[in-house]
Amino acid sequence: MSLEVLYIFFRLLHFCAVILLFGITVFVSYLSYGKFRLSLQYDLHRLLTYSLLIALLTSTGLLSIQSGLMGDGWSDTIKIDVLADVLSTTFGQAWRWQIIFTLTATICLFLPIYWRFNLISLLAFLLLISLGFVGHATLHSGSIGWLHRINHALHLICGGYWLGALIPLLVCLRYLSVELYRSDAIHTLIRFSRIGHLAVILVVLTGIINSALILQRWPVDWSSDYQQLLGIKVILVIVMIMIALYNRYRLVPKMNQQGSHTIRYFSFCTGMEILLGIIVLSLVSLFATLPPT
Repeated sequence: MSLEVLYIFFRLLHFCAVILLFGITVFVSYLSYGKFRLSLQYDLHRLLTYSLLIALLTSTGLLSIQSGLMGDGWSDTIKIDVLADVLSTTFGQAWRWQIIFTLTATICLFLPIYWRFNLISLLAFLLLISLGFVGHATLHSGSIGWLHRINHALHLICGGYWLGALIPLLVCLRYLSVELYRSDAIHTLIRFSRIGHLAVILVVLTGIINSALILQRWPVDWSSDYQQLLGIKVILVIVMIMIALYNRYRLVPKMNQQGSHTIRYFSFCTGMEILLGIIVLSLVSLFATLPPT
């Protein structure tokens, strides 16, 4: 496997892990409460741990891969002087925070469970912000550059909430059939939906602004690989929005009448949404390595 392909793969894994960290901890710490929150914490703790370990592996791995790409290949992935040179670049100055935040979050696994989820939520938030300071967001300098970075960070935070909370959402659905937790689960789903509407709107708006700042024109040149992949991404996001709207306004109102059947169908549609989200992240990981022409 070439370093270029490995970079794309590690980038995809890293974004998935950080987004999942953010979605899990926000869902548990800020959307649920009481005994139901404690149940979700135990249900999602293993997934949280795996996500953290993957984020730690990929954050350090991407720095090493970048060293190889800047140097002479595989032999430079572990050379201290080359790694130091990478850390002095714009990428390295932003990426060092990825390593610091993921390492700190991993240490938080040894804290009591309440503090664990709250602190990791904050660190995942900071991870998403710092991811807004790498890639094509660094094309501009000055006030436009800062606008681009802040907009990109907001795009990642809103997308992280939307996509990252879908797996906790599926876990939450299981509690609708448990009388003890049904009321709390319903209130958690309502909270998720209210914030989700805003998150999706901001994902679309910030995505449009990102594209405008990167391309500085309408993305209608289909001979460009970058714009082709961007167009596919836009189509997939539209499909995801349609699924989310169908879930919220067609299936949710039927849950009281048709119960388990509707919940199974809702779970299937949410699973499709997750799959499409992973494909979107794969496309982003690919075209982020292409020249934005």
